[in-house]
Amino acid sequence: MYPSPVRGKRENLFRVVLLKYHGDPLTTRDGVRIQPGDWILKLHLHNLLVAETLRKAPPGSQLGIRVLREIRRSLPGLARYVASHPRRCEIKGLMGTTFLYRGAESLGFDVCDVPPTLYFRYKNYYLKGLLWLMHPEGYKRLAEKKNYLIIRRVYMSTDELLRRYL
Repeated sequence: MYPSPVRGKRENLFRVVLLKYHGDPLTTRDGVRIQPGDWILKLHLHNLLVAETLRKAPPGSQLGIRVLREIRRSLPGLARYVASHPRRCEIKGLMGTTFLYRGAESLGFDVCDVPPTLYFRYKNYYLKGLLWLMHPEGYKRLAEKKNYLIIRRVYMSTDELLRRYL
């Protein structure tokens, strides 16, 4: 299943896939328990827009902060998308896997380690490849911060998203 775009007044950084959660139970900061079999929206970032944001950034600027601002700008559109989704009442939460987890808690997300499976090891390498391709100093960052660039899971209940951003 391909990620669906989240539309808004401006292009939204998020793409989503509705699917059933498979993994260990998670409890969000507002007490919602996400368990295997619950419906979630799997979050993806629109890589082309992320690359464009990075490309437009002036040299020496804090690129992570720029992307975090774009994520913050996109969250109200994501909340509107979820609120109007035909299966809104069934969707327990949102979840993504990313390097961009610093600052996620201030946006309402919870952050945890990913399970040590082959899938997540592969995904970590895949995302490092994207960073190498999209970031102006990607190769340099990968060489300098090998142990620092480890993916994490970010998640939030649907209620928390709507409370904060709708």
